[in-house]
Amino acid sequence: MIEHLPEFPLPWEMSAAERFALIGLVSRLRPEVAIEIGTYFGGSLQVLDAYCGRVHAIDRNPDVARQLAGRFPRTRFHVGGSREQIPEVLAEIEAAPESLGFVLVDGDHSASGVQADIEALLCHRPRGPVLVLLHDSFNPDCRAGIRRAGWGRSEFVHSLELDFVVGGYHSTAQGGAFAGSMWGGFALAMLRPEPRSGELVITAAQEAMHGFVFRRSTHRVWHKVVRRLRRLTSTRP
Repeated sequence: MIEHLPEFPLPWEMSAAERFALIGLVSRLRPEVAIEIGTYFGGSLQVLDAYCGRVHAIDRNPDVARQLAGRFPRTRFHVGGSREQIPEVLAEIEAAPESLGFVLVDGDHSASGVQADIEALLCHRPRGPVLVLLHDSFNPDCRAGIRRAGWGRSEFVHSLELDFVVGGYHSTAQGGAFAGSMWGGFALAMLRPEPRSGELVITAAQEAMHGFVFRRSTHRVWHKVVRRLRRLTSTRP
């Protein structure tokens, strides 16, 4: 089982399919520089540190850097909110000779948080191909944030697939996931240094399945409650 690979002993909250996808991508790409947004236990970071020349790990929790200190020789930890840290990290990368080649977005899981992280990253002008992998694209809030981000406003974004790896449905409470919730999955975007020709087409190979599962999930109930509360507050004098 991939969970028991001795070279990656730290726990990480990804399915076996997601772990294989991440390992496969970065081991083949071996990017000069990578960014990870959201580190937690260091599960995915252990993969990035193994295959990337240099890694910038961003997490708002200072305990993360303290607990993982000394484990990852190629990683520099940045403590603070991603909205503040992403521009600083990008400026540092752009001032260095190496090129950014890979980004893992797995931090703030609210729609607005995901959108803000993406739009901060899209300020970067790539020197070479950059893969942006976005975790939990099957979660309705994360998916909404991915969709709302201004991908098309960057001429360097050439593709975006929301269902590069499909997530799952939790019929019972598991770990931090509540019963009836949707989590996991990877969206994948490709940035290139040359401007694209034409409009960006966002694809979602499993959009029909996502809609089918959403209608039977707890998220649907919560989204209805939120919409009703917004209507009520907007109509108050």
